Amino acid sequence: MARYTTLYVVFLIGVLAICGGGAAAQTAQSTRSDTQGLKETENFIKEGGDVVHTVAVAKAQVEATLAAYDTLVASPSKNMKRDYGKLLKAVKTMDEKAAAARTQVDEMEEASKAYFAGRAATIATIQDPELRAHAEQRLAESRKQHADVVASLRAAGESLDPVRRDLDDQIKFLGSDLNPGAAASLGPKAKELDERGKANFAKANEAINAANAYFNSMRPSK
Repeated sequence: MARYTTLYVVFLIGVLAICGGGAAAQTAQSTRSDTQGLKETENFIKEGGDVVHTVAVAKAQVEATLAAYDTLVASPSKNMKRDYGKLLKAVKTMDEKAAAARTQVDEMEEASKAYFAGRAATIATIQDPELRAHAEQRLAESRKQHADVVASLRAAGESLDPVRRDLDDQIKFLGSDLNPGAAASLGPKAKELDERGKANFAKANEAINAANAYFNSMRPSK
């Protein structure tokens, strides 16, 4: 009799341990779903917004540098040496902003992996099969949208690279022959560069607007 009593006690302890462990796991998961998941989403949106802002600043700096070049060539400049010095400073800032934008886009792509992994882990605990499938579908759509945003921002930056390279070449040309005649001879190329720049700036604006729309769609209504 004592032997059976002992076995029953052991069995009861095991059941309580399993139940207690399950409750603890459920509590931990609940904490993640209700608090950690929301915080991760908030950080993801903020970081994404910061990246988009950096890309927008880089695009604006390319525009400003091109405008400074136009002042020197197309206006034409009344103080070429002064304006050429300003242009060189603008080029330096442009290159720094472009490099920062590329780095942050790459970092955003890496950070998204942790965000989506955490979201997937929470979805995996949903008991209702239909609801879980719906959540997985929305997750897949969000992953694709994010991938499209990253690709679009990267493509926008790459489309501006030829403009920056040609601008750099024309600036070097002026640096070797800084006078009104040389500036006037660059007129046709400067005009062509302006037209290409406008098209690429429009493409960059589309990418920036799409990225902002994506991150804004993830925000909870107030």
